Amino acid sequence: MENKQNIDAMYRKIAAEIEISETQAEKAKESYEAVGNYLNNNIKQYDVRIFPQGSFMLGTVIKPISDKDEYDIDLVATIDNKFTRAKELKNIVGDVLKTSDRYSEKLEEGKRCWTIQYSESANYHMDILPTMKSDTYFQNKKLIMTHKEDENSDYEFRQTNPEAYYDWFVKRMEEEKKKLTQEYAIRNKIEIVEVPEYKIKTTLQIAIEILKRYRDIKFKDTPDIKPISIILTTLMAKIYTGKENVYELIEKFSREYVLYLEKDENGNVLIQNPVNENENFADKWPSNPERKEAFFKFMDELRHDLVTNKVLLEGNLREQADAYKKLFGENMVNKVYESIAKSTREEREKSNIYLKENGNLTTEKTDITVRKHNFYGK
Repeated sequence: MENKQNIDAMYRKIAAEIEISETQAEKAKESYEAVGNYLNNNIKQYDVRIFPQGSFMLGTVIKPISDKDEYDIDLVATIDNKFTRAKELKNIVGDVLKTSDRYSEKLEEGKRCWTIQYSESANYHMDILPTMKSDTYFQNKKLIMTHKEDENSDYEFRQTNPEAYYDWFVKRMEEEKKKLTQEYAIRNKIEIVEVPEYKIKTTLQIAIEILKRYRDIKFKDTPDIKPISIILTTLMAKIYTGKENVYELIEKFSREYVLYLEKDENGNVLIQNPVNENENFADKWPSNPERKEAFFKFMDELRHDLVTNKVLLEGNLREQADAYKKLFGENMVNKVYESIAKSTREEREKSNIYLKENGNLTTEKTDITVRKHNFYGK
């Protein structure tokens, strides 16, 4: 049990290291608000509302593996008008951005979004999804977006509902988030309403970040077939109860995910959007069977690597450090161990930390003296 708690603690430290910083989040927010203001000022005949969706909205954004890589910010731009042609909806956003000295040279059109590629120093790009409200928006928050498969295809309307998905996701975390917020307020002697949103991370959010980092390392050479985040997020959120720690939640996920896979009328795997019965997050699998194969292989290896891994459960500090580096990336894990080493030194100075015979650390007194180490480096 203690070893599993140690893994849980390590997963939490890794998640804290791979999350984007408050400064990065604020910079990204400033960027998308600037885009929103530009669209509103230049699409004069309609009101435009722009807001984040995906991991940025759900609080599960992680840094890329390399400092040279980018993370993406997914945005929704809702135009207050009823368009009759999908092309018009898509292009009202694109045409305005093309006239901008600031955005035109950075702009690319995707199947559904307009992508703004920022400079390398920004370390992110922005995907803007043009939408309009459906006739049932005020009942179910469904939006109408456009899709264009390739340059030879026509634009077509499709449905999406990121706001409803966010509401569902937040509802799943409601009990634990309330508890964590209360504890933070008591610990810092402030009112609950004063607790910053970004300071509270639920077990669900942390476990998703760990899965995404593990996946990114696993598929760094084949990113086109890696399991998409919305599938991992949805399955994990369905399994989560708020009673598990991070290790336990990942363990449950590795065992129980199959219970949430259904089949459609054609026998294809169905991973249904919990707030839109018409959307299957695995809809690309029939035409891209390599994605389906990669997902199930990933799930098989995940249990071995993150749950039943004997090195993580029984190894000494150096063996565990090497294992974590392979699973989550050497540079990042080194930073985690550097932080642990710093905390260890501080605790050692207070005579509150001791070394066990197996090489692990404990706060229970032993007869073994902790000596200086460099297990986090080479």
